[in-house]
Amino acid sequence: MNENVEKISIWQLYILIIGFQVGSAVLVGIGNEAKGDAWIAVIIGTIIGVAIIWYYLFILKKLPGKNLFEIILFCFGKWIGKPLIFLYVIYFLYLSARVLRDFDELIVSSIFEFTPIEFISITMILTIVYILHQGVEVLGRTSEVFFPYVLTFIVFIGLFLLLSGEMDFHNLQPVLGDGFKPVMNAIFPGIITFPFGESIAFMCIFSKVITNEKVTSTSIIAVLTSGFLLTYSAIIQIATLGVNLKERTNFPLLNAAREISLLDFIERVDILIVFTIMFGVIVKVSIFFYCGLKGIEALTHKTHRSFTLPLGAIIAFLSIEIASSYREHIIEGLKFVPLYIHLPLQFGIPLFILPFLFWKAKKKQKKESNQ
Repeated sequence: MNENVEKISIWQLYILIIGFQVGSAVLVGIGNEAKGDAWIAVIIGTIIGVAIIWYYLFILKKLPGKNLFEIILFCFGKWIGKPLIFLYVIYFLYLSARVLRDFDELIVSSIFEFTPIEFISITMILTIVYILHQGVEVLGRTSEVFFPYVLTFIVFIGLFLLLSGEMDFHNLQPVLGDGFKPVMNAIFPGIITFPFGESIAFMCIFSKVITNEKVTSTSIIAVLTSGFLLTYSAIIQIATLGVNLKERTNFPLLNAAREISLLDFIERVDILIVFTIMFGVIVKVSIFFYCGLKGIEALTHKTHRSFTLPLGAIIAFLSIEIASSYREHIIEGLKFVPLYIHLPLQFGIPLFILPFLFWKAKKKQKKESNQ
């Protein structure tokens, strides 16, 4: 294996975290349970998100250079560790399929209305398979190219809506009009699991960063940047479309962008939102997919590249079969996934790992000192 294509720079890590966290969260919107106070929920969720990614890095620093699966094997041994790794492989592939389905539905409903959804799914997964087969560095470099455009588009969408007179900031009032409970309902388990808890995937990426010196500070800054962009997006959506976003549209930022009409010249800029979301989806699916591949690698001791195409086919198939309709897909994502899938795998097992990690590390150190 060429190790050069398994390394990313600190700047690429920063971009990947932002693309990963903003990705599908911008597509479907987050914090909608808090209605007009969604932006407050996102701000608080971001602060919790910083603590979450710090904790993941804290675990990794106990065994430098190791990824999530190697730490699981170190802590629990092969008899317990391998079933846990297999569980995480299923989890990451499942999330890849869910994010891909989000994008499929967006494209079919907004641009290619008469194109079979299967065609969109296969086309996207083949692109991702090619990127991952070339190496994670290719994903980093690809993100590096597109990130400035994506950032510019997000900023200008809000500016264009403001200049078009489509934004009504009275929609943001009264602040906490229904109290703090709706905000808390939006934060837990929603926002802390999606998108911030999903950063557990980066426990397979951090070891690929060229330098470890600034990984923690860069990751925290990236989460704060993601939180700022998601807060900005939430304010745009509420000010433009009102507070009942869940009842009005499946893709709130896209619908908000369609309201832009400036000087009878700047119109139909929703294609910019589609481009922005496509970037985020490629990053997010690629990272989840890569984590699944690394899990298979840990189980089989074979290079993950040999599994990219068959697992890509499984993800494309699952993205279609995961739900019979987009409504069913969303309900599953809001009701079932956060409580019964995200919480145990994002927080339960990592919290369980830490005492074992301390115990095993101390036992190993004592054994070495006695030799």
